[in-house]
Amino acid sequence: MRLISSPPTLYDVQYFRLPRIWRHSKQKCLWYVETNYHLSSSIPVVRRAFPGALVFHIVRDGREVVTSWLNRFRYITNDHITPYNVPGDPAQALWPQWNPVQKLAWYWKTVNETAERNSPDMILRFEEIFRGEKKGCFAILDKFEGIEYDRKAVEAQLNVRVNLNKLDFFPKYPEWPTMWKDQFWEIAGEGMKKYGYGERESSSLESTG
Repeated sequence: MRLISSPPTLYDVQYFRLPRIWRHSKQKCLWYVETNYHLSSSIPVVRRAFPGALVFHIVRDGREVVTSWLNRFRYITNDHITPYNVPGDPAQALWPQWNPVQKLAWYWKTVNETAERNSPDMILRFEEIFRGEKKGCFAILDKFEGIEYDRKAVEAQLNVRVNLNKLDFFPKYPEWPTMWKDQFWEIAGEGMKKYGYGERESSSLESTG
């Protein structure tokens, strides 16, 4: 969390680098791949620790992210980053009054802004990788020089669902009350539009279904 507001130190770089070298040395594989949503503020560390690394940032629809995280109790019984980790963030004054929907909307917005500011090699939408023709996945694979893969095998693997919520107590976005939707769009609306997820639907459209 500290790296969201300060540059990495040599200790940070080695702390990140050495355990990954050790783990990779135990595996008989040519590539090391890590999926880690904590790394949006750590891209400079990745660059210094592994100069040849490629970094891909995947953006997912904020409505789905908020719902998914609430079903894992994020910002209900546990926090991640907060505005207090970001010097000068105006959300600091609002945080104590915000509900978990608002906090997660801020989280989604901040993670994506931080990642983009740190210049990943590619920014893709989740849907470009796991839905439709899955062009995003193959765009990533094609960035690696010399890699060979079976396209059909990759597509089959992408159709396997993982990380399913065991308990869905929080409803999906269409079932949210208007107040929650308004709160979400007030905070995340600019980013949702930027990444191609549209704008706040009208209240008349909501009432007619």
